[in-house]
Amino acid sequence: MQILFTIINSYILGGEPVGSKSLADEYSFDVSAATIRNDMSDLEKKGLLKKAHTSSGRLPSDKGYRFFVNYLLENGLIEKKSRPDLTKLKKTLDKRYNNASDIVNSATKILAGITNLTAVSVTYKNQIKSISNIEMLRVNDYSLLLIVVYDNGLIVNDIIHLNYGIEACDLEFLNNLLQRELIGSNILHLPDKIRKIEEKLNLNYKYLLDVIQTKMENESNKDSSKEIKIEGLGNIFNFKEFDDIVKAKEFINLFESPDIITDFLADNNDKNLVITIGEENEIDQLKENTIITSYFKVDENTIGTIGVVGLTRINYKEVIESIKLVSDLLNQ
Repeated sequence: MQILFTIINSYILGGEPVGSKSLADEYSFDVSAATIRNDMSDLEKKGLLKKAHTSSGRLPSDKGYRFFVNYLLENGLIEKKSRPDLTKLKKTLDKRYNNASDIVNSATKILAGITNLTAVSVTYKNQIKSISNIEMLRVNDYSLLLIVVYDNGLIVNDIIHLNYGIEACDLEFLNNLLQRELIGSNILHLPDKIRKIEEKLNLNYKYLLDVIQTKMENESNKDSSKEIKIEGLGNIFNFKEFDDIVKAKEFINLFESPDIITDFLADNNDKNLVITIGEENEIDQLKENTIITSYFKVDENTIGTIGVVGLTRINYKEVIESIKLVSDLLNQ
């Protein structure tokens, strides 16, 4: 582990493959270069290191970075970031002095500045605030018509297909329960409300509740305005890999598509830190990059995701600490 983490830190800082001789000369492992070479070979066999094409050195694989990041997180090595300008940052992101859009825009710019990476945020502003009415009507023995009326006047109706029949008395019970618990509720509180309702139902109806929640969330998201903010695209030139203009242009072109940006920032439903490294990214153009994002909630109607995109050899510890700092300030 010492050898692996030393190679990762060395490669993050310099971007150069690391050889056994340089490890033996520059670091105090108290073992011979041959022993280090054998350990490096073992790490390569385990898929944690890979051979560089242009030298005899090794560099971290995506699996190696993943092991390293998990170790940092699982062992509490990510610290609460403290900065000399923290008071100024808090004021910049203070809801008493700034509107929600300006706060998110400032946070994105701050994140790009303190990480020296490309920072991106996607903000969703709900136009729908609450549920005015909800009812299910029987279509036939195995189908229901779900009707939902929102406070902005939007009326949504959709068919729900079941693999079991539902008795009239059960349907009446469900309608009464949904209306009692959901009418007047903020749409952002829907998951919590549904969970409470599910506790009162048997398993068959839990499935039905899950379907209702999904349909309602999909509709409310359609009615959300979406704002994308990108800062620090020029920071890619801090990495020598982007001396290759073709490579730099390919990276910059990614951010011209709102759909791609939304896609790689969307997988944050658990409202925690999300880290995808290299091949873990589903988008082909991001297979050499790491994406780290965090959920934020500025107020009841302004939620979203903020994070950074960079090469896999970013300084994970510092970047994670910075993202946690900014998202914590947004959530205050």
